Amino acid sequence: MRKIVIYFIFLGFLFSKDLPLDIFAKKVDAKDGKIEAKGNVVIIYNGYYIESDRAVYDKNSSILELFGNIGFIKDSSYTVLSDYALFDLANKKIFSKPFFFIEHENGVWISAKESRAKEDEFDLKKSLVSSCNPSDPDWKLAFTSGNYDNKRKWVNLYNVRLYAKNIPILYSPYIGFSTSKERKSGLLIPEFGISNKEGFVYIQPIYIAIDPKWDLEFDPQIRTDRGKGLYVTYRFVDTPFSEGYFKTGFFKEKDSYFQEEELKNNKHKGYEIFYQRDALITKIGEEDRRDGFYLDFKYLNDIDYLNLQKEGSREDFDSIVTSRLNYYYNKYDHYIGFYSRYFIDTTKIDNDSTLQILPKLQYHKYNSSLIFKNLLYSIDYKFTNYYRQEGVEAIQHELNLPVGIYFNIFNDYIGLSASENIYLTYVDYSQTEHWIENAYIIRNYHKFSLYSDLLKSYENFLHTLHLSTTLFVPSYEKTKGDKEDFITVNTETKRLEISLKEYFYDLEGNEFLYHRIIQPIFYDNDYKYGKLENETGIKFGKNIYFTNDIFYSHEFSKIDSITTSLSYKNEMYNILLSHFYKDGVENEKDSNYITFDITRYLSKKYELFGKIDYDFKDEYVREWEFGWRFFKRCWNYTLSYKEEIKPILTSAGSSSVKNRIIYFKIELVPLGGIEHAFEQRSESKE
Repeated sequence: MRKIVIYFIFLGFLFSKDLPLDIFAKKVDAKDGKIEAKGNVVIIYNGYYIESDRAVYDKNSSILELFGNIGFIKDSSYTVLSDYALFDLANKKIFSKPFFFIEHENGVWISAKESRAKEDEFDLKKSLVSSCNPSDPDWKLAFTSGNYDNKRKWVNLYNVRLYAKNIPILYSPYIGFSTSKERKSGLLIPEFGISNKEGFVYIQPIYIAIDPKWDLEFDPQIRTDRGKGLYVTYRFVDTPFSEGYFKTGFFKEKDSYFQEEELKNNKHKGYEIFYQRDALITKIGEEDRRDGFYLDFKYLNDIDYLNLQKEGSREDFDSIVTSRLNYYYNKYDHYIGFYSRYFIDTTKIDNDSTLQILPKLQYHKYNSSLIFKNLLYSIDYKFTNYYRQEGVEAIQHELNLPVGIYFNIFNDYIGLSASENIYLTYVDYSQTEHWIENAYIIRNYHKFSLYSDLLKSYENFLHTLHLSTTLFVPSYEKTKGDKEDFITVNTETKRLEISLKEYFYDLEGNEFLYHRIIQPIFYDNDYKYGKLENETGIKFGKNIYFTNDIFYSHEFSKIDSITTSLSYKNEMYNILLSHFYKDGVENEKDSNYITFDITRYLSKKYELFGKIDYDFKDEYVREWEFGWRFFKRCWNYTLSYKEEIKPILTSAGSSSVKNRIIYFKIELVPLGGIEHAFEQRSESKE
């Protein structure tokens, strides 16, 4: 056997040393410029690895013919199977009959009676395409002609019929799609919908990606009984540690819809700018300094600018839309921050009276030694500009200056600290048209703390415990001028704050239980005990996690708020049950609602899902949904029904409507797919 193998390899090299290809076989003959190889033929040529039963190569015409059980692989990107193939090496052409092609990256296969190719461009006749199991595909595309470009990873098909199993369900004169996971320009999954109020809804995303650092998306839409609009999104990445996008859009209402719904605006428009970056002026990895920039800006004339965006780009917005601009610079023990907040109240006809924070500046010096190492001080300064077009405006300066001594006793089991804390604020109302006396506040309070950090290892777990008792004692205060409601100041009353924090870890270092309880005790207030907070988190095994955070009001002898969540996840279920309760004492808003979200995994392919959000206070379902999802490597679909309360802005002010939506989405991998929604809108909810 060893001699046979050596002879086989020797024949291969003997006949291939003067050829543009390497031929290996059990038997190789040469005559009149032709080379014939038989038996386990292997040929290596220009990135191709070829196997067949028999091969004939004509050196004069540079024609290579292959016969029987042919398979060739090109640069590990695709494989072709055939019974007969002809390689025209001089003209870089390939003919194969029959033809079965499979693309390795996404598993797309093409089956045809024959194929002609030149430089990785295949022309196809009467073929089938799919990415499912070739023996019995769940879906397939049959077409009369087409071509595949392996360099561009792009397929063009003509006179196309889509089959589910063997049932024809759709015809198209042309379909083009990419077989690569790389971004490519083209049409994205469209959204279709039918609404009893808006008519037929069609949104067709158009995607442009000609550079790896940016892309552009156009989302034109038409709602036959309502109007039409366009949204445009530009996304970019300018460094490895930053990203951003710019979005703008408008929607023009039909006069009939505008008047019937009594809307505030017949045009809904806005724009959004988002950008975040680490190391704006510093360098990544610098130990002595770092900085970061964050911008999330939204401007819109009403809430329908958000409501009318396509499904995948919508977010859950509060009635207050907040824009943020933040920057920080941190070096050694110094911190500088710049923050701005711009608020749009979507419940108002205009935004002139909405208070803005433009800007807020902060300087902070971290704890540093003063005279000796146990005597520490820090500095915190804030500048805040409160701005609006109508109403009182102000500029506020705040300064916090704590100086304290810290030391441990009893072999570090007990920690002690005492500090003097100076707080100053000055409020300037001179920029407002209203006459209001400028205000200043000077305060000082003492702070004494006794604390202990303990750790103990048990046989099956580790327990850490932090106990702390802190006494706050105001000692000096001087106030002058007017303080508007929106001005926030550091207010300390004489109180004792007792806290316990404990954590439990298993032997692998995973936390399975934490508990935190804080109780303030006041000396000068009408009620002695402040709100008691008790927070607990428990993990039961690997699947169940429970959290609960309770605030109890001693003043009113009742629970002030409760936030509870229970989650369960395993191979069959993913369940989340959460509840929030708020008793609106002291002119605060009541809240009481529950959210239940469940997904049932029937198998790796099938799952059921549902969600309900119920408001106990107003006694209505804010949102509920149930549906079905199917996942397979080659295709997936989603079918769901949903009811929701959606805000709108009318000429009379903020209102809302109730939508009922049947939603369907199907995706054929890697072709793409379609989304379709049937929507019914009911009258405004009072």
